[in-house]
Amino acid sequence: LFAPAPYGDFAVALLALDASVAAEDGEVPIETFLAGRDASRSIVTSVTFALPRQESFRFLKVSRIKPKGISVLSIAALLERADDGTITSARIGLGCMADRPMRARAAEKALLGCRLTRGEIAPALAVANEGIAPITDPVASAWYRAEVLPVHLGRLLLA
Repeated sequence: LFAPAPYGDFAVALLALDASVAAEDGEVPIETFLAGRDASRSIVTSVTFALPRQESFRFLKVSRIKPKGISVLSIAALLERADDGTITSARIGLGCMADRPMRARAAEKALLGCRLTRGEIAPALAVANEGIAPITDPVASAWYRAEVLPVHLGRLLLA
């Protein structure tokens, strides 16, 4: 939870799962915890989340060295779908797209009401880069990370 990018893939998954983080000074949503983690000196005592249906959660780690290399980026998605296959709820967590895990809110919004087909997810992929500030490190440049994000998000959604 405290690992800076390009580490912290587990926190990306917890962000998509809408986890809560409990520390000695109380319990907060993971987004609140991540936003204040640099100033926090609390000891984390537990992390909780609702176990999703297997088909609704997806995770992808992109690295140059498989299977345990440092992340170029990581993506986690929790997608709830109606009986007809349309997405009714979407939470997408991104790693390496800022100095800490973040949500892809524009892509989440664009997915609502869509089915997971190449044509219907295209608007979400087009806005996937909104609000990001990718890191540059020896693994990849910010430019490269921004370029490959829509490609890998598309692969994750269509998997």
